[in-house]
Amino acid sequence: MMKTKVKFLINEKDIPDLFAYFPFELYDGAGRRTAYSTIGQHSACSPEYANESREAQPYEYKNLKIELESVGYELEILNK
Repeated sequence: MMKTKVKFLINEKDIPDLFAYFPFELYDGAGRRTAYSTIGQHSACSPEYANESREAQPYEYKNLKIELESVGYELEILNK
């Protein structure tokens, strides 16, 4: 099975927003990518929003990673 490439990001502009960003999965025809967060689950994410976010550290995204794996994802984590 092919692993899904993901980056775990945090946008701290207003309220800290931890999310999984799938840079190679188009969400719609507007160029937005698929994202996932515990609240809201799958949604659209603009590349601009992802670019203004910082990479989450492993201790920050640990629970979200576990959640994704529990629903069937096999992940290739792209965080540095």
